Amino acid sequence: MAIDLKAIKPHKVSRDLRGYSVFFYGEPKSGKTTIASKFPNALLLAFEKGYNALAGVMAQPINSWAEFIQVTRQLRDEEVKSMYETIIIDTADIAYEYCEKFICSNNDVDSVGDIAYGKGYTLVGKEFDEKLRSIVQMGYGIVLISHATDKVFKDESGQEYNKIVSTLDKRANRIVARMADIIGYSRSVTDSEGNDRTLLFMRGTTRFEAGSRFKYTPDYIDFNYQSLVNCIDEAIKKQAEEDGQDLFTDERENNYIDTSSHFDFDKLMSEFNKLIEKFSEDESKMATYYAPRITQIIENYLGKGKKVNEMNRDQVEQLVLIIDDLKELS
Repeated sequence: MAIDLKAIKPHKVSRDLRGYSVFFYGEPKSGKTTIASKFPNALLLAFEKGYNALAGVMAQPINSWAEFIQVTRQLRDEEVKSMYETIIIDTADIAYEYCEKFICSNNDVDSVGDIAYGKGYTLVGKEFDEKLRSIVQMGYGIVLISHATDKVFKDESGQEYNKIVSTLDKRANRIVARMADIIGYSRSVTDSEGNDRTLLFMRGTTRFEAGSRFKYTPDYIDFNYQSLVNCIDEAIKKQAEEDGQDLFTDERENNYIDTSSHFDFDKLMSEFNKLIEKFSEDESKMATYYAPRITQIIENYLGKGKKVNEMNRDQVEQLVLIIDDLKELS
């Protein structure tokens, strides 16, 4: 898919909660999996087997990263897409641990730190990030779940302080937090009348991590699915009043679509050959003008001495850029 900056239109914010990525972390038994299962047409990928009491939940136990990869492949199927709209990762902690084991096995080491030059952590992060993003790129909503821990940190002056954060590995947490439109911290509180309530905190403080991309989300809500839907709906309404109704839509939006996945290597190779044939029609100019410039373009993306007919399918992005440059040459 070619880039065309002249075709860009103003982004519209979707009112459809299914278009967003959500990260819940919190105290044990605070209802994270239960609430996540209420999302539209949810499929629970149960890395942690905590769904015994959830009647009717659609759950697929996951016991290795290879099984997770098998699931992501099946999620591309149009029949599967008609069945599910939301994918739940429960827990993201165990998913990341499986990812680490997978990378260690691929590199024949016992620990990710044993991979030379610290590359192991980069490999794990890349694999974890790409597989999670592939889910949202396919158009699914995603809900990631983790537990909470009270952790000691040090500020710039060396003073220690406590903060409640996810138990997720810090590298994985950065990936998840970057992806999430909503980060909610759940825990039980006792109100002024002595009743226990489970709240979802949606605005971070010095005491715990939380946040939302929506300007008008409240500090906290009762932790149930309908309250979450209502508060996001209200936040969007307020934002629409401020920014203009024409910038908001009821249609589901997917800003994560991987346009590079639509590149057809065979069609592009055919297009490349046709361009070369066109240049060759002018024999005198081909030898003195086109040929050295074509070589320079190809080597710019593939390296000195490399040829297009030696390219593999993983180099489809380089092929796109070579063709773009050749079109300018013509």
